[in-house]
Amino acid sequence: MSVTGHFGLTEPAADAAIDAACRNLRLPAMRGQFSELADAAARDQMTYRSFLAE
Repeated sequence: MSVTGHFGLTEPAADAAIDAACRNLRLPAMRGQFSELADAAARDQMTYRSFLAE
């Protein structure tokens, strides 16, 4: 199921954009862990700021 977010990106499109940004910024650890971290943040109902700080 594709869920469209606030900016009109589907989850797969958002994941691809984040993957590309992590490559450009040379953040291999974040690239490898982002999906798990984002899922955990959603489960824990973290704010965007809390997620980014984590």
